[in-house]
Amino acid sequence: MLNYLKTGSGNTTLVLIHGYCENNTCFTEQVLFFKDHATVIAIDLPGFGSSPSKAGITIEQMAELVQDVLAHENIQECILIGHSMGGYVTLAFAELFPSMLLGFGLIHSTTFADTDERKAKRLQVISFIEENGKEAYIKNFIPGLFAPTTSKEISSRAISEGLISDAEGIKAAALAMKDRPDRSFILKQTNLPVFFGIGKLDALIPEQAMFEQAAMCNKAYVAYLQKSAHMGMMEESIFLNQEILGFINLANLNK
Repeated sequence: MLNYLKTGSGNTTLVLIHGYCENNTCFTEQVLFFKDHATVIAIDLPGFGSSPSKAGITIEQMAELVQDVLAHENIQECILIGHSMGGYVTLAFAELFPSMLLGFGLIHSTTFADTDERKAKRLQVISFIEENGKEAYIKNFIPGLFAPTTSKEISSRAISEGLISDAEGIKAAALAMKDRPDRSFILKQTNLPVFFGIGKLDALIPEQAMFEQAAMCNKAYVAYLQKSAHMGMMEESIFLNQEILGFINLANLNK
């Protein structure tokens, strides 16, 4: 079973899924805030944090492993929010287990499949790690996720946590992201409220692309993080927390 942190005792269960080369500690500020408002579960995906890597893992299998955690905790319904790669897992979960969701959300993520260019870059990541090691990759990759004005202390903490990642897990996750399908149909079909955390300065997931995806939804809740690049959970945690709290209240009204 995946490693996870559980805290809080609220009636609503908030499940948080981290992104690529992260672990559940990227949500430390959210965990500390929401433990007084909900039951919070923050999960380490395979190969990250304290969860062992799994060769050949797919995004769909990651979603099934998340469901295993919820079944173990006897959780029947939740709000699931994923950051970046965690958003891909969230969308797969929404396709596989829609009845378990009160709402779901994407922070700096996308429903679309990789372009051919992006797929080529995933393979380049694998080659780079094989030639130079995971440490060189992490130290090169993580700083670019933050806005130039973000404290170096924050980005340094993200690098330290990223270095915990398993090299095989990083490579397996890159392949899983490369091969994931387009799931924009989920946004068009669902009647659940969908949360979007959008970074104005995000170079990986441009703001316009996320606003366009929010427009696909019947019920979209948008948090526009104007000082954030790709790491709004750490860059604008106070604002993001308040926005997620508003979304939780909306999702509960939607029952």
